[in-house]
Amino acid sequence: MRMEMVTAGFYESEAWGKKYPMIQLITVAELLDGHGIYIPPIRQVGSTFKKTQRVATEKDSEQEKLGL
Repeated sequence: MRMEMVTAGFYESEAWGKKYPMIQLITVAELLDGHGIYIPPIRQVGSTFKKTQRVATEKDSEQEKLGL
């Protein structure tokens, strides 16, 4: 697991100028002791994910023909 964590790399926050590990190993004991995950502040979450464009499928065109 540690090898996976190390090889996963980092997410680099342009807004905060910091790097965050892509995978973090945290035990339940650590969480209960107050340790948290190392992530960008919540204000930036909306800017980290890009919306994808919807791709029309055959099902969509069939539903369109039926007026659904």
